[in-house]
Amino acid sequence: MEMVVVGAGPAGLAAAGAARQRGREVQVLEASGAVGATWRQHYDRLHLHTTRRLSALPGQEIPAAAGTWVSRDDFIAYLEDYARRQDIPIRFHSP
Repeated sequence: MEMVVVGAGPAGLAAAGAARQRGREVQVLEASGAVGATWRQHYDRLHLHTTRRLSALPGQEIPAAAGTWVSRDDFIAYLEDYARRQDIPIRFHSP
């Protein structure tokens, strides 16, 4: 049975990634046209308030090059890479 996840933000990707790691079929439905859409709307100088090690999603660390306090742009790049490397199917523009 396929699992459906609503939203391709950090929580949705984490749920989908954990399911994929357990061999489940998953489909992510995302209303926007990009992974981490809400993060893209935050101000440019935003940094995570938790460290890189505490902010990673299941099965993939945030690269050390992102620093201890990950910037908005580095976090968005991480989310994009996570979706790609975890082979998470995302259907964009899904209302």
